[in-house]
Amino acid sequence: MIGRITGSTITLQEAMNYWDLRSVLEVLNPLLVEHGYEPVFFFEGTPVLGQGGFSVIIKLSKELAPSDRRLVKRILEANGFKVVEEDQR
Repeated sequence: MIGRITGSTITLQEAMNYWDLRSVLEVLNPLLVEHGYEPVFFFEGTPVLGQGGFSVIIKLSKELAPSDRRLVKRILEANGFKVVEEDQR
């Protein structure tokens, strides 16, 4: 599974089942809402092997603060995601 973090987007890719995504979203969503990021979720994909699995794109209303970005990265890594940070300043 891959997690991509950009300034105002978090993308979770290549999850092979819904439960992998659900476990991390149950932790991320309250954190993002509490910190005022107003997340909007876009779900796509299929669990069929060779098709890339399930993906979730989380669009945020503002850029992640550096401390929140580090926290999101730790949460994703703790849930088995390989994290790629993009357009980091």
